[in-house]
Amino acid sequence: MTISPRRFTSGQHPQAAGTWPATPLQPFANARLLLAENAIPGDTTSAVVAAHVLECFLVRANYISAKENGPGVDTGDFTYSGMVCRATRLPPHPGAIWLSSALSWQQNGRRVASGGSVAPGGALSSTVVAPCEGLIWLGDLSLLNAEGAADVDPYAQHTAFVVLEFGADYGSGGIGSLVQPLIGERMFGTLKPNRLL
Repeated sequence: MTISPRRFTSGQHPQAAGTWPATPLQPFANARLLLAENAIPGDTTSAVVAAHVLECFLVRANYISAKENGPGVDTGDFTYSGMVCRATRLPPHPGAIWLSSALSWQQNGRRVASGGSVAPGGALSSTVVAPCEGLIWLGDLSLLNAEGAADVDPYAQHTAFVVLEFGADYGSGGIGSLVQPLIGERMFGTLKPNRLL
C-alpha cells in the first residue's frame, strides 16, 4: 500500500494533541469555506469521505489574467490568502448546516484531523489536504442564522473555491509550530467567481 506524502500534515504534528486557544484573528474572520476531504489525498476526483468547514480571515491578493493562469488557477479567478480561525469536520455533503450560526466548532486555528497521529492498526489519521475543492461564503459572518441561509448578506460572495496550499509560509514544524498556534494555520487559494453553484 502506498501512502501519499500529503498525509503528513499538521494533523500528525506532535503538538496536534493539545488544544489551541482562539486566534486573535477570530473577531475579524470574513469567510467560511466548505471543503471536500477526498479518499485519495490531493485527488479531487476521488470519493468525498468528509466535509471540512473552515472559518477564516482572508485577504484578496491578485486577479488572474490569461497570462497567469495554470493548474487550479483560471483566468478571471481571484487569489486569496489568510489564516484559519476555527474548523470543524462534518459528514460528506452536509447541506446548509455549514453556514449555520449554531455550528459546533471542533478546533481553533487549524484543520481538524480525525483520530490521533497513528490510529490502531497503523492507519494514519486524515484531514483535508491541498489541493481541495469546495465553496466559499465571503461576507459578514455576524449575519449568518441558525438555518444556514446563504442569502442573509446581499453583498456576500457565495461561489467555488480551491485551496492550493495549507501551512505556508512555514509549514507545521519548526517556526510553524510556534507561529500557527498563535495566529492560525496559513492557507492560499482561489475564488472562482465565474462558477455556477
